[in-house]
Amino acid sequence: MIKRSAALVVVLATLVMATAFTGAPNAAKLLVGRVHASFQPTTGKVYILVIGNDARVGNPTNSRADAIHIMGLNTETMRGGILNFPRDSWVPIPGYGSGKINEALYHGGPDLLARTLENLTGITLDYWVMVGFQDFVSIMRSLGGVTMNVPQAAYDPGGSGARLRAGTQHLKAQQALAYMRTRKAFGGGDVTRTTNQGRFLLALLRKLNRQVGHNPAALLDWIAVTRRYARYDISAEEMFRLGVVATKVKARDIDNVTVPVSVGSVGAASVVFISPSARSLYDRLRQNAAL
Repeated sequence: MIKRSAALVVVLATLVMATAFTGAPNAAKLLVGRVHASFQPTTGKVYILVIGNDARVGNPTNSRADAIHIMGLNTETMRGGILNFPRDSWVPIPGYGSGKINEALYHGGPDLLARTLENLTGITLDYWVMVGFQDFVSIMRSLGGVTMNVPQAAYDPGGSGARLRAGTQHLKAQQALAYMRTRKAFGGGDVTRTTNQGRFLLALLRKLNRQVGHNPAALLDWIAVTRRYARYDISAEEMFRLGVVATKVKARDIDNVTVPVSVGSVGAASVVFISPSARSLYDRLRQNAAL
């Protein structure tokens, strides 16, 4: 049972964005931790902070975040939501004044980024998950890539390396990485990128639904991936709770929404300001763990 729950936790854990960094062969792998000292989720609701960092080597806790998402799951309705935050969002960071939200990870690791988001949204987070480039690519190779609909063509050979046509297609590991990284290929820049990252999360969950639905033994592959690439700083009981949730979640029941923003600047820095209308999104996710 523990192995099964561990494999299912990695389903949630691998719903993490890859960003522009290079890992070392012996680097720390995909990390999972608690936001608070004890696991005390709101009744029937679980909230997970999903992070992709920009570290050039390994997966250090003090790097900058290039992918920031809150994933909510309502264990009673089995509905959920992914709320995406552009990395250049200008927000208050506890103890550091205001800054780009991705700087919270650099100043205080996942704990400070979680606290920043809790203060911003009013949502009490339960877990954080963070991954680095090398292990993301390795995980995707082990899982055989992912099939998804790419809503618009992405051509960015000098940046992310993306050379993707629009439409449904199978992305291999490096193609998936390029898709997650690319922003210059889109008029919406990082706002479009963070939305696309949410789409990828759902595509990966669909892959799990499809594989296990057709052949329950396929779960053994996810177990192998868990053993090889994940490190957990949470208890077996907590892993079991997440595992129970993951067995029931369907991608079609999870909405993917990016907070509304406007482009601006602070001094010489280009930033985005989160619209006050995002408050309704925070309220919905807090009340329902869904959007």
